[in-house]
Amino acid sequence: MNLQTGFQLEDIRVEPGNGRLIRDGESIEIEPKVMALLVVLAEAGGEAVSREAIGEKVWPGVTVNEDALSRAVWKLRRALGDEARDAKFVVTVPKRGYRLAVTASSPPDPATAMPRWLPAAGLAGAGVLLAVVLLLLLVPVNTPQDQPAADLIARADDFYAQMTQSENEAAMRLYQRALEVDPGSAPAHAGLANTITQSVVRWSPGDWPEVGLNSRIQTALANGRTATPQARQQLERALGVARQALEIDPGYAPGYRALGLASSAMGDINGAMRAYDRAVTIDPDNWESLMNLSDLYGYQGQPELSLRYLEQSFEAMTRRYDAETARIRPWHSGAGLMIASRHAEQGRIEDAERWYRRVLHWDPFNSEAIPALAAILIERGEQRAARELCAGLSSDTAVAACSSPGP
Repeated sequence: MNLQTGFQLEDIRVEPGNGRLIRDGESIEIEPKVMALLVVLAEAGGEAVSREAIGEKVWPGVTVNEDALSRAVWKLRRALGDEARDAKFVVTVPKRGYRLAVTASSPPDPATAMPRWLPAAGLAGAGVLLAVVLLLLLVPVNTPQDQPAADLIARADDFYAQMTQSENEAAMRLYQRALEVDPGSAPAHAGLANTITQSVVRWSPGDWPEVGLNSRIQTALANGRTATPQARQQLERALGVARQALEIDPGYAPGYRALGLASSAMGDINGAMRAYDRAVTIDPDNWESLMNLSDLYGYQGQPELSLRYLEQSFEAMTRRYDAETARIRPWHSGAGLMIASRHAEQGRIEDAERWYRRVLHWDPFNSEAIPALAAILIERGEQRAARELCAGLSSDTAVAACSSPGP
């Protein structure tokens, strides 16, 4: 069986060529790399596939970190309706990799498939078959365009939060589809405005990774990339779309955040800060606006205010973590690490230690927090505690970093 032409996983039809899964008449689009991962696991016939083997087949010629693979597995599970703790499809094999718990089979032939309850022959059978055909013609087909706007927006929000170029584009399309379904949706307008701004600020693939939560707005303003005629046109569009969100719902906090993001990219820092302040006034847990305020205060040369807002953003993310895990997880640990490092730079070692421990509470094997905390313990003469802290690491990179501070 050639899996590239399509296969079946229980009640799910997989179409690699079209990049989609079909279940109960609903079409679910998935990214090429996520589909490639599913095909690799299906080809293994239930055997575990190592992380290294998956990397070689899904990302040939590219060194892939564990985070990228974990994210691809998470997206695949989400598309399949699977859960890591109770996996029915994609199972984690400790210290080995992943395997598919369901055997891939050939999809049913639509030309020959017939419900078992239909009579095999005879006039009665022909009459029933004709009635079924007529009924099917009268029943509306559930297409992706028929999906509720709220479902499209929820999917778009998850894509947008991952902060990659392809996922930003996917989010943009989903927000646009949501607006086709519901032109009066404030969330869809705000989300679309954000994706437009990000596509201008992060104009090349290398600008997307969030290394240390570096400010892309500051970089874009310094490089002049937001000042080109094409960029200004796009940013004006983002501003207009954000304002439409606020016209629809003047009390919508994410709408003010979208307005602030577009304004900051245009160089209107004061206007952006007013918009972010308004968002936080409406919703004190609007962690994205708090993070953006931290960024702008840093841009204005006010590091203590920047740190204060970054800490508030982390606290807001923590409060909303369970409700918005997919959106918050990519940012949570990075924000905590930045807070800890800033305290360390200012000589506030106890505060730095407290924040590294907070990161590890939520992210127990964080490969940056463990070596940093181990270094603090060693400096304090607590070598044994440092060794115990490092003992649980599994990543080769983290083990090397953890072994560098001392015995």
